[in-house]
Amino acid sequence: MRRRIQRIIGGCCGLMLALAAQAGAQTKCNSSQDAAVQCFVANATNTGLATLPPGQTLTQFKAYGVAVSNIIQTPKTVVFVLGIAGAAVDALPPRNADGTPNQAAQDGAVNAIVDAALTDGLVSLPASTTSDQLKQFAREITVAMDQNAGPTLAVGSVLRLVDSIINSATSGGTVDWAQVSANLSTLINGFVAAGLLKIPATASLASINQFSNSAAQAIYNYKIATGKATL
Repeated sequence: MRRRIQRIIGGCCGLMLALAAQAGAQTKCNSSQDAAVQCFVANATNTGLATLPPGQTLTQFKAYGVAVSNIIQTPKTVVFVLGIAGAAVDALPPRNADGTPNQAAQDGAVNAIVDAALTDGLVSLPASTTSDQLKQFAREITVAMDQNAGPTLAVGSVLRLVDSIINSATSGGTVDWAQVSANLSTLINGFVAAGLLKIPATASLASINQFSNSAAQAIYNYKIATGKATL
C-alpha cells in the first residue's frame, strides 16, 4: 500500500511538473510577437509542416521567422523586395544562355542588388533583421515567383534598360564603366526632373546614382555567369 501511494504521489508530481512546463511554455509564447513567431516556427518544424533550410539550425530558423515577420510588416521594405524579385524573375532568370540551370547566378544578382540598396539608403533593415536574412527572403521570393510562372508584367524592363546602357558602353568586350555611370546619371536625372522617380527620404540623388551603378555591376556579373550577351 505504501509503495502504491508513493507511485500515485510520484505520478501526480510528474503530471504537475508537465503541466507547469506546458503552462510556462505557453506563457513564453504569449510574451511577445517575436516569441509567438518563434514558437510557431518550432511547432511547424517539429510537426513536419516546415523543414529546416540547408545549413540552418532550429535557432537560426526561428530567428529567420522573426525577421520575415518584421519584413512583411515594413511596407517599404517588402515592396522593394517584391519589386526586385519580380524584376529578377523577368530579366535575370536562373538559366544560362544555353538553357541549363544556374540558380547561383540569379542568387548572386539578387544579393548584390539588395546589398546596394541597403548601402545606398534605398531601404532599411526592419527590427531584428540582418542583411543576410533580408537577402535570404528576397532569394526565396524570387525562387517562388520562378516556380509559379513569374510576374504577369515585364517588370524587368528597368533592368533591361540598364543593360542596354552597359551594352552601348561596351567595345571589344570591355565595358567603359565611366560612360555607363554618366549615362545612368543622365537617365536618373531625367526621371527625377519628370517626376517619374521619387527619391526616398533616407536616400539622395547621389545614393540613387550609386545604387544604379551597383545594379549595373550586378547585371554585368549575371551575364558573365550565364554567358548571355543581353538580358
